[in-house]
Amino acid sequence: MTKTTSATATATATAAAAQAPTEKPDAASTTPVKPRRGRPPKSATKAAAGGTEADAGTTLEPAAKRRRTYTKKAKAAESSVSLELDERVFFSNRLSAQEADTTQFVPGDEDRLMFEEARAAACLTEGGAAAEGGGTTPSTPSAVAGMVGYQVKKIRFGSYVIDSWYISPFPDEYSRHALLYICEYCLKYMKSEYTFKRHCQKCTQRHPPGDEIYRDDNVSVFEVDGRKNKIYCQNLCLIGKMYLDTKTLFYDVEPFLFYILCEYDSQGYHFAGYYSKEKRSSMGYNLSCIMILPSKQREGYGKLLIEFSYLLSKKEGVPGSPEKPLSDFGLLSYRSYWRRAIYEILLARGGATVSIDDLAGQTGMTVDDIISTLQTDGMLHRLPGSPGSYAIVADAKKTEEYVSKAREKNPRRIDPSKLRWAPFLIKATLDAAPADRRLSTSTAAAIGGTHVNVTSDNDDDDE
Repeated sequence: MTKTTSATATATATAAAAQAPTEKPDAASTTPVKPRRGRPPKSATKAAAGGTEADAGTTLEPAAKRRRTYTKKAKAAESSVSLELDERVFFSNRLSAQEADTTQFVPGDEDRLMFEEARAAACLTEGGAAAEGGGTTPSTPSAVAGMVGYQVKKIRFGSYVIDSWYISPFPDEYSRHALLYICEYCLKYMKSEYTFKRHCQKCTQRHPPGDEIYRDDNVSVFEVDGRKNKIYCQNLCLIGKMYLDTKTLFYDVEPFLFYILCEYDSQGYHFAGYYSKEKRSSMGYNLSCIMILPSKQREGYGKLLIEFSYLLSKKEGVPGSPEKPLSDFGLLSYRSYWRRAIYEILLARGGATVSIDDLAGQTGMTVDDIISTLQTDGMLHRLPGSPGSYAIVADAKKTEEYVSKAREKNPRRIDPSKLRWAPFLIKATLDAAPADRRLSTSTAAAIGGTHVNVTSDNDDDDE
């Protein structure tokens, strides 16, 4: 009875086990199968073939984690890059990272549309001008036909906005702007205020690129060689042409020396004016052109530079004269200086006799300029009955009044003891000067109206 019952229980358990579904082995307890080379793993194949929802979830979960991990790393890298940019030094620590970022100024669609409209308008203007003139518009800077399309009316120079007087041959892309921005230290010209401000922050030049040969209080003079500093001198000539109608030289600056007058302060040397002269002048000229900025005029700088040019002539031992012909303003300035220089020597001598040679030696002026000044003032008279003899009739009172007024009006003077300069070309003696520039005429003068007989080496002088 007992054996039958145990056999029946065993058969029942066997039948239940046969009817129950077989369970899958645990994935964690099984050892992963290494896929063969060139074949994807079974889990990836099953997910791609559309396996069960549980299988797909198990496969995609690590990928999502990897994406989140990658995003965190990317954000960390970007933050580190931005931190590095903030810590970088832009233009000697004068610009921050945000100010140095130029990506915000990339032209957009609206900017391109404005450019196309402006270019179309410019093409129409040039086409009409070329049709009227019967030819094409020149592509190089020139003053032909009044510089067609020239629109420069003002310049921003330092802290001043100055009106231009005459046309200057700036390049075409600059001459079509009504306002140009010019750095007062390096004289670079720019079209936009944004470029100008960035340049002012980056520009390290604080004085003209030459030798400082004179300094008195806050006034300095630099000598700049046109061959060594060609770009600076060309920019200087373009600025000078805006205020000199008769200036014709702009780009051939190598044969010239430029003397730059500057005002000095804590910021640097501020440009005020200049004059130029040839290195080898066959006519003995000591000045080719002179220009003072309108913002610095009526401060005595013009006569200061004229006096400085004659100081260099005396240092060279050769009388000098400005290049002829002089402009109207130049002639007025030079005659004023000549008159003052001659009158001061006559006053210093009192009633003593003074010769033309003495006047030329002490002033550095040529005989022609001295005689021209005396004739203009009506002080040179021919002695009756003595061919070739002249006398200077000077009123001591009027001469003293003129000198005192000139000193009050222009108190600035050149101090020869503060000059540190050697001639560019060493000239041996006064005899080395051209024959027509030598001091050959001898004249005597006296103050108070005293007539003194004088002689002349040339008999033609009485005509």
